[in-house]
Amino acid sequence: MVTALMTDVRRRNVQTKRSIIAIAYPTFQDRKWGEGHLANRLYRTGAERRARELGYKLEDFPPELYGGSYKRLSQILYQRGIQAVLVPSIDVKSPPEDISYELDWDRFAAAGVGFSINNPRNLDRAVVAHFQSVKMALGRIRELGYTRIGFGLCKRISLRTEGRWLAAYLFDQVNSGGDAPMPPFEFEEGGRNKSRLRDWLRSNQPEVILGDGIFLDLLKEVGVDIPGKIAFALLDWFPGDFRRADYAGVDQRFESVGAAAIDLIAGRVNHNERGLNEEQHVLKVSGRWVDGASLPRKA
Repeated sequence: MVTALMTDVRRRNVQTKRSIIAIAYPTFQDRKWGEGHLANRLYRTGAERRARELGYKLEDFPPELYGGSYKRLSQILYQRGIQAVLVPSIDVKSPPEDISYELDWDRFAAAGVGFSINNPRNLDRAVVAHFQSVKMALGRIRELGYTRIGFGLCKRISLRTEGRWLAAYLFDQVNSGGDAPMPPFEFEEGGRNKSRLRDWLRSNQPEVILGDGIFLDLLKEVGVDIPGKIAFALLDWFPGDFRRADYAGVDQRFESVGAAAIDLIAGRVNHNERGLNEEQHVLKVSGRWVDGASLPRKA
């Protein structure tokens, strides 16, 4: 009851004073979070909207402004009375392999966005439900009459999801009870992928492919007619991506993930919880299926 009352108080006074949630960047990222990839822009939009609803304000704190020192950043936040920290998703294409945040966690209620945050591992976070999203997509593809379902994915993107997309497809192939399992097509960006892809298409004869946007570009480079020759559904369908507005796929609801991260932080503030949990708490947000012309019902 007290929590509900204080939330109402913050909403009523939102124009006069807002509690701040600090966005703590990795040291190698020098631009404002949400200026890069569309996914990160959507994450931030959702986080900012939810913060306003709860009477909070997001404020950026790049470590480079404090000599790259998380210790100094922790002192600044503490001296300003900031109790809450959002650790954003990584907003660069090729981040370093070892990413470490060395904030004084015991002083803050914190949560993160996405699986790209490796250290600290036990940071609470909101994420896309990648495994469930693939299960949903495969179910819809079969409803439309397809049985020969291929899968294509860039290895860099697979690593960002910790293999969850790929795991869901392989699980389905083993347990679907349909045609003989079809091997997925994984590839490195910039490699000699066109001849490999042609061989894979010739050997497996997929009726439809579920894949990411980078794989879709590769299909177009080898001249595959979509949906005339092969139907296609996107793993990473984005609202606002007008190049692929007529494609079917999974809307990963990035705005809802950003909002969920703020809910995690607000919950910890309301319960006066600081520091990291011994066990990581992960809040998964289910995707939403979007029909499109790239995946017509099979005749």
